[in-house]
Amino acid sequence: MSVHDEFDTPSSDSFWEPGKFMKTVKRHENGYKLCDQLRSLVESRSEIEKNYAKSLSNWSKKWNDFLDKGPEYGTCLGGWKSALIEADSLNSIHLDIADQLMNEVYQSIKAWQKENYHKSMMHFKETKELEDGFRKAQKPWGKRLQKVMKAKSDYHSVCKQEKSTANQENNARGDSTLSPDQLTKLQEKLRKLQTEVDSTKEKYEAALNDLNSYNAKYIEDMTEVYDKSQDYERKRIDFVKKTLYEIHSCLDLSVQPKFAKVYTDFHSIIGLTDADKDLKFWSKCHGVDMQMNWPVFEEYSPELQSISRRGKSHIGANDGITITGIKHNREESWESKPPERQSFTNPAQISQPISHTRTRSDENNSNPFGDADMDDHSDPEEPPSNEQGVAVRALYDYEKSEDDELNFKAGDVFVEIRGEDEMGWSKGRKNGVEGLYPANYVERL
Repeated sequence: MSVHDEFDTPSSDSFWEPGKFMKTVKRHENGYKLCDQLRSLVESRSEIEKNYAKSLSNWSKKWNDFLDKGPEYGTCLGGWKSALIEADSLNSIHLDIADQLMNEVYQSIKAWQKENYHKSMMHFKETKELEDGFRKAQKPWGKRLQKVMKAKSDYHSVCKQEKSTANQENNARGDSTLSPDQLTKLQEKLRKLQTEVDSTKEKYEAALNDLNSYNAKYIEDMTEVYDKSQDYERKRIDFVKKTLYEIHSCLDLSVQPKFAKVYTDFHSIIGLTDADKDLKFWSKCHGVDMQMNWPVFEEYSPELQSISRRGKSHIGANDGITITGIKHNREESWESKPPERQSFTNPAQISQPISHTRTRSDENNSNPFGDADMDDHSDPEEPPSNEQGVAVRALYDYEKSEDDELNFKAGDVFVEIRGEDEMGWSKGRKNGVEGLYPANYVERL
């Protein structure tokens, strides 16, 4: 038997049976609980999105720390970074999804639920209305059904007695031990029961006819209430469908332009990885293409022995000479930690640290007291100088702001001939030109 045949077969559990409408009434109450579950579904999915975004963020931070301190370099470093940029972008997208689920979808369910289910002390208003409507529609038909069932019971009971008495009377006629009076009594009882059978049958048939004549009215009244229940349920199902579409809209990343852009950019940045550029950079900074300050014969020069400290000199108490202090365009001293390597979107670019401005009285790096005075009063903290020098490589571009400074680009290699002083300045030689530069703009090789 098919499912359709099963439902098309009359049963004792039919909606039309007394009290069986309560399943339909209960359905409306279940609708409220289902709204609670739908809200819970949205809330738990929002938490999943938040946790996923957090995991992406932690993963990106871990590998960014590794790359910032690791040995990878050049455009290949940018390729690694592209995977982390994707994670950071995706993190933002999934946080947006989580917020949208809670701020829009969840709140929409909550508002609809409040609008359509009005809770009283023990029931929902709508549920109580349905139950009262069904009971009112079923009550007249139920009374008639009770009469039918009573008449049916009476009829069947009398029929049972009549059959039993008929059997006794038939057996008595063949029993010689019974007196004629006993047989007569049995025959009279049988006739009474036969009359009662006819009477109860008429009552049973009359009650059944009365019930059947009321069926049309019963069906009409019950259907009217049932239609209200169906309207409630249709509204709920339509709302659930609408809500699921909203969830779909939140979660469907395939139609979000910013999601597609994440992977377009990811692919583009990977494409910037260039082995030729990276190998050329390495060769220039660490390999055979590096500049070399090859040793040459140098004549002895007394000037090389005169070391002056930039921006500082020993001045007598009564000399009456004031030397302006060195100033920076921010509060930190050059003794602070050099700027760390910056994160970047374009792997071909590295941002520079903030440049510094110097003001001092020795514009021409001259000693106001003469070389002899400096020789006699040299500061014991003077940074060491080295005529041969130490090779250094520029980490950032630096454009000189005064004539006695050096210009260089990131990656340039030149010679440091005097170490860092207390204000963070070193002296170097590049292409035969000597000058000052910020010490934390270079690294020693």
